[in-house]
Amino acid sequence: MITTVRVDRIKQECLDVNTLYFNVKLQKPKPGQFLMVWMPGIDEIPLSVCGWNKDNEWSITIKSVGECTEKLSNIKPGDYIGIRGPLGNHFTIPDSTSSKFILIAGGIGIAPIKFLADELINQNRNFTFIEGAKSENQLIFREILKSEEKNIDEIIFCTDDGSFGTKAFAPLMLESLIPTLSEEFENVIIYACGPEVMLYEIFNICKKNDLKIQVSLERVMRCGCGLCGLCTLDPLGLLVCKDGPIFNSAQLNQIEDFGHYKRDFSGKKIKLS
Repeated sequence: MITTVRVDRIKQECLDVNTLYFNVKLQKPKPGQFLMVWMPGIDEIPLSVCGWNKDNEWSITIKSVGECTEKLSNIKPGDYIGIRGPLGNHFTIPDSTSSKFILIAGGIGIAPIKFLADELINQNRNFTFIEGAKSENQLIFREILKSEEKNIDEIIFCTDDGSFGTKAFAPLMLESLIPTLSEEFENVIIYACGPEVMLYEIFNICKKNDLKIQVSLERVMRCGCGLCGLCTLDPLGLLVCKDGPIFNSAQLNQIEDFGHYKRDFSGKKIKLS
C-alpha cells in the first residue's frame, strides 16, 4: 500500500544529488532496505533508505538520471510523494567484537552504505570507509563522514580524475588495504554498493583473498514484491526485490548474471555497460 508523505526539507549534497527528508511512522528500516517511490504520472522506482532516526525522520538520496529522479530532484519542501516499504533484506552485522568492517561506496551507491555507517556508529563499532566518484564535485556526504572520524578508522576518498583524494578506482583502494589486514582475513567483512562493474571487481578481490562480502545490487523493478520478474538473477532465479537487494559471497559466486547482465523494462537480458 502506498503511503503519501510530505517532504519536509531538501539538502543538496553535490552536483545533481539531493537528499529528501520526510517524517512517517512505518516499520523501522534496516540498512540496505529500500522504498518504492512514486510521483503522479510516472512509474514507481526503488530507492535505498539513506537514513532514519528515532523521531521517524526518513531520508532518501537521489541522483537525477531519469524521468522519475529528475522530477524528484525538482520538488520543493511541502510537496508530497508516495512510498511503499521498507522492502527487501538488509546488511547483516555480526555481534563479534573482533570483526573488522570495510565499507565501500561508488557514486549514488553511498546511500545505503551511509545508513549502514550510521548503524555501526550507533553500535559504537569502528570501520574503514572508501568512497569513489568521478570527480570532487560528485563526492557525496564528504563532510558528514569527516565529522564522524572518532568511529572511522580511516576515510579514503578516490576520484577518477584525481581532483580529490587519490586518483584511482575504489577496488584499487581496497586492494591497497589487503597487506594491512595481515591474518585478520577471517574477521573482515566488506560491504559495498555502487556501479556493478565496480562491485564485480571488488567481489573478485575478496574471492581471491578469501574475504567475506555483502553487496547491494540494483535492477529494474516495477513492483518491488516479486511479481514482475524484471529483477530475476540467473541461474538461481533469485529476485533482487525479495531475496535481495543484499547478497553475500556464497550467493554472488553462483549468480552468473552478476557483473555481466541485467534486464530492461521488457524483461530482455542486456549486457552491463
